[in-house]
Amino acid sequence: MRRALVVGGGLAGMAFAATYGDAVVFEARKQLGGFFASDELKVGEHSGRELVEGLAGRVRALLGETVFESEGNGVWSVGVNGAEFHEGLPVLATGFREKTPVELGVYGFRPAGVFPLTAAWDLVNMGYSIGERVVVYGFNHYSLSLIAKIHKVCEKLVVVYDEESYVHKPEEAGDYGAELVKGRVLYVEGRQRVERLRTSAGYVEADTLVLAKLAPLRLLNAELAVGNAGMVIEDPAKVAESARLLALTLTEGGELGRVHGEVPAVPSVFSVKHPYVMVGVPSGVKLEVAGRVFSAEEPYPVVELPPERKVVIRVV
Repeated sequence: MRRALVVGGGLAGMAFAATYGDAVVFEARKQLGGFFASDELKVGEHSGRELVEGLAGRVRALLGETVFESEGNGVWSVGVNGAEFHEGLPVLATGFREKTPVELGVYGFRPAGVFPLTAAWDLVNMGYSIGERVVVYGFNHYSLSLIAKIHKVCEKLVVVYDEESYVHKPEEAGDYGAELVKGRVLYVEGRQRVERLRTSAGYVEADTLVLAKLAPLRLLNAELAVGNAGMVIEDPAKVAESARLLALTLTEGGELGRVHGEVPAVPSVFSVKHPYVMVGVPSGVKLEVAGRVFSAEEPYPVVELPPERKVVIRVV
């Protein structure tokens, strides 16, 4: 079994390393846990912070070490000792990224007060205010966790969304005093600071816009990915579970099969000895796997696959 080189020390990277055993985690920051290290909003019984704390001490990690290139037989990183090559099996646990204004179709001025979600998250956790009249564009677990932290210090809080969360209801944002606007942000006004936003439902006065529509972050060329690097997963426990699935697939051994189709799945590989993947759909969606049709009983269900080298998963 090859040593795993885990790129990213968030919850997924920690869960993979703890399950796999012979693994080294590379984390650019000075602490492990990523977003979930300060995420106290529970989904079900657990918060991300609780899960991170439960994995602390079970992971070998190189902190302050940034991986800048991945090859089939290892990774290049840079840290206090300069650039070094590490031989092993690369596994991406790099988390999510925020979609850019261009991707989202948000045009207009680019004044101060426009934050990606993770930048706003870091500032809030350092004790800074991001604004008084805040619009959060995108509703999911991560944006709701931010709302839970800032709602008491904002004069006005608005959530603009056009996609439903898999694990939270929009009314939960309303419980924190946020106004809900169903639609899209189209245009930013303001030269020095955000002044007003044009949405598909009308104008909203604001001094801050937080971009919180997300996608997997895959900057490196590596086949294996876990957690939000494979697909955006809102449930912290499911983030950790997706990482354990890949770790068990690799440790059980056997010939690897691959998942195909438009439905996101993590991991994207499986073995005959451990034929399980997590599928990125909400509860109630009907799936077809190798001719078998069934309904997802929960968000991000784990499904058993047939012993084939190529399996297609479809929504029906």
